[in-house]
Parts: sequence; C-alpha cells; structure tokens
Amino acid sequence: MLRLILLLCAALFVVMLVGGRDYGQLRPGLAALQNDPAPAQASAEPAVAPVQPLVTQASFTPEPEAQPEMPLILPLVSPAATQTEAPAPTSGGEIRYITARSVNVREGPSTEFPVVGKLTRGEAALVIWTEDNGWARILIEGDGVEGFISGEFLATAAP
Repeated sequence: MLRLILLLCAALFVVMLVGGRDYGQLRPGLAALQNDPAPAQASAEPAVAPVQPLVTQASFTPEPEAQPEMPLILPLVSPAATQTEAPAPTSGGEIRYITARSVNVREGPSTEFPVVGKLTRGEAALVIWTEDNGWARILIEGDGVEGFISGEFLATAAP
C-alpha cells in the first residue's frame, strides 16, 4: 500500500513538472498585441454610438404596517386559587431551609394544585406567610419561583 502511494506521488510530481511549465504562451488576442510594435491609436469618434441605459429612476415609499390585533388571553385561575391570593401574612419574610431530599413547589396550598418547581435539601426560601393548614407561601428570589410548600419541610437552620 505504501509503495502505491509513493508511486502515485512520484507520478504526480513528474506530470506537474513537465505539464505545469509555462512556456510563455499567450491567448491569441494578447499574442497579436505583443507582436504589433505600434499599437493602434484610438480614434476621436467612436465607431458605434453609445447606448443609453434602460434603467429608470425609482423610489420606494414604504406603507405603514398595520399592527395585527391579537386576542387578549387571560390566565385560567381556579376558584380555590383566588381565595388564597392575599391572606394576611402571619410571618413576614423569614428565611427557611428545605429539610427534605426534594420538595414540590405548588401553585396553591394543597397537593391538588399543579407543580411549578422543585427544591432540594439545603436550599433557602423566603417564607412570605403561612396558611392555617400548614402550607407556606414561599419566594425564591434568585429563580423567581413563587408558590406553596408544606411547612413540615421547612426549618429555621440549614440542615
């Protein structure tokens, strides 16, 4: 295999060496100009009259875009969620830490509400208020996650 590659390289070298030489060939029009010692002087009048361009001046005026009217879409709110929107806070802004391995953050103070995020052990959360049923409204400022978790998974000291 190595012999064939070397043979191919040698053959390409010989072909480029012989066939790649420049013997000073010129294209026929250039050869005629090179052989003519006195180049022809251009006459003052051209033999052909110049052609006027067929391009016309055009301008573009954009029309004002009509803004499409988008329908207003309001978020669906369950009746239970509207009842828990603004109860009076019982504890104002305490930082608590998650004690469980993984805790679901929910939209409302019950397991019937959908999950909006997850927290793991040792993460800090700001408790906004605590519900009567033991659920705490929390806010995680770095992530922007806001929701409810069960108060049994919160501790005042980091685990």
